[in-house]
Amino acid sequence: MALWKRREPAPDGAASRAVFGVGMQVLVRLDRSRYPESMVEDPIGVIVGAGDTDGAALYAPVSGREAIWTVQFDEPFYGLDGSGPHESARVAQTSLEPAPEA
Repeated sequence: MALWKRREPAPDGAASRAVFGVGMQVLVRLDRSRYPESMVEDPIGVIVGAGDTDGAALYAPVSGREAIWTVQFDEPFYGLDGSGPHESARVAQTSLEPAPEA
């Protein structure tokens, strides 16, 4: 995987129209506000745990009550802060979008 390639955001509203569920392959959009120069790619994984609406997510701030999904990454993921490797994470639905077709 090239560290220099950045993925383009999904078309407006595409992620909000998606129906998320266990078994869906997703792209996790990382919150780069504190690490804008990071070359870490947004990880791809599969939702393995049903969403709930409480608690906090690991890689993005949660505002209000929104679904949180457990995502198992395709390959070990290192966070923007250098933490890891992580095999899975709890992620807010607003940070997820359907994975691009290969």
